[in-house]
Amino acid sequence: MTLKNKKKYVVIFSLIIILDQASKIVIQSIFNDNPYKVIHVIKNFFLIRYVENKGAVWGIFSQSSNTIIPKLITIFSLAALVIVIYFFLKLESKCAFELTSLSFIIGGAVGNLIDRLKQGYVVDFLEVYVKNFRWPTFNVADSFISIGVILLIISIWRGKCTQF
Repeated sequence: MTLKNKKKYVVIFSLIIILDQASKIVIQSIFNDNPYKVIHVIKNFFLIRYVENKGAVWGIFSQSSNTIIPKLITIFSLAALVIVIYFFLKLESKCAFELTSLSFIIGGAVGNLIDRLKQGYVVDFLEVYVKNFRWPTFNVADSFISIGVILLIISIWRGKCTQF
């Protein structure tokens, strides 16, 4: 299957990349003068905090002093992206639910990969917390990857190609 019948999904993942990169540019400009400030959006629930994540998902390996770790994470991310794109290209265009979920994953993965290749780290800035429980800081790309994975799991669980 070619991209010809999947133009709307290419638009979806392209918009996700643009949204992700634009949000990171805005955040970097807001926090440029003071990277340690915190903006409380919803008291006791949601805040914005600038984080340069050199590690993997949820900050795993971000504190490692081993300089090879970020390179390995970039290589792994690129390999995973190639696999997802392969499945995206192989899916029939009638499998709208699956193509949408893969578009979310591709858009998010490319957004974070751009950061890694350009800066050597991913910009994270969204933080959800309740009392002493804090979810690891994340970004727009992470959100779309997570939603895409959840939708893909639902699709696999249902066991059939889904049309909208």
